[in-house]
Amino acid sequence: MRRCLIAVLALGLAACAGRVPGRDTVPVEFRAPSEPDAEVLPLLQNVTVLGVVSETNIEPQRSVDIERIMGRLSDATARGLSNLPHRRVVSQDEIRWHFKDVVLDSAHVFSDSVLLQMQQELELDALVHVSLRGMEAHMTPVSPGPHGSAVHAPGVNLTVELELTLINLETGDRWTQRGKRSSWERVQQDVVGGGDRTEQQLLTALAGPMRDFLRRVSPPPSRQLRQFDISGD
Repeated sequence: MRRCLIAVLALGLAACAGRVPGRDTVPVEFRAPSEPDAEVLPLLQNVTVLGVVSETNIEPQRSVDIERIMGRLSDATARGLSNLPHRRVVSQDEIRWHFKDVVLDSAHVFSDSVLLQMQQELELDALVHVSLRGMEAHMTPVSPGPHGSAVHAPGVNLTVELELTLINLETGDRWTQRGKRSSWERVQQDVVGGGDRTEQQLLTALAGPMRDFLRRVSPPPSRQLRQFDISGD
């Protein structure tokens, strides 16, 4: 009896390890959903539909299409939130079309009446609000060079401040992340496509805080490896 128990225990341990004696197995890699950060998880309880809205108080710039930048930022946030399993994300375009007579800036989007409308009319359970709070550009006498060195050519150091807020519309609980990032690039001599390069530098600076937020709210799937039985028994 004791030998039988030992054999069963050994078989069980082998199975837990993904291998069963006498059976042919192959390793199979797949990606499994990851849980949000423990601080954020309570705000996502019973949430199945999320919306995304972005806004900024930055004045329009001649070399940068701020509206286009914010649109791309909200679209990227919506794509990142798709990592959350069994949840649907409502885009900014759909929300703004529905509230076309309402200014969805930070002074209005957080009002009780607008949040209640989003909950009742769009059936949102939660909202992610993306706000570009600040942007500063400074000329520098040197520019980034290869291997982390600097070259004696004018450069632009662009610093942005991004604020992202997750709101549970049922409970009213909020979680906010604020972050500053900089992007340093050499000034291009030609003027053709200069605006596109400035926008790209701005997106590069914004990508860091946005990734930090999504890593906590909607982390990417984790890599899993399992042994699958192919013996045919």
